[in-house]
Amino acid sequence: MTVGAIVEQIEELIKTQAPKGTSPLKVLEKAVQSFLAKESNRIGQNEAKAALLARGALVRAKLEQADGGAVSGEAVADLLGMKRQGVDYLRKTKGVLAWRRTRGKWHYPVWQFSDGQVRPGIRECLKALPNDDSWSQMIFFLSARQSLNGKRPLDLLYKGEIDKAVAAAKRHDRHGAH
Repeated sequence: MTVGAIVEQIEELIKTQAPKGTSPLKVLEKAVQSFLAKESNRIGQNEAKAALLARGALVRAKLEQADGGAVSGEAVADLLGMKRQGVDYLRKTKGVLAWRRTRGKWHYPVWQFSDGQVRPGIRECLKALPNDDSWSQMIFFLSARQSLNGKRPLDLLYKGEIDKAVAAAKRHDRHGAH
């Protein structure tokens, strides 16, 4: 049996057997944790690397699906009433956030849009962030922070508290600043 065949069986099992309302990612996360706990004392370097990659893939999938998932550049162009080149310009000038998958297509989180425009505060936060890495930026917007009383910077933007979100962006990635 191939790894691909095993993955297909796992996908089918999760679809048919997971409790209703349970995220497939949650099931996979628990499975990875279970394997790690059982193998922690006798795990080799290759297995440890595979476990870390699996955990990273789960985290990435959670970020990609958070608060409504993501859409293509074409969908963003339609949403904003502009040409695809305009969306590319916004992305390149830190006007919107996007990430690339292995096939090279850009994906834009839907949470950064509201009422047919870029949500107020997105551009300001992106410009204030010290890192241009899209995953670091996603983590910034979607992670609860102690300095924000357990809220995410995105939650502040949802409430129109742009100044607080931008201040958190300026502190992001600095030692001890959460």
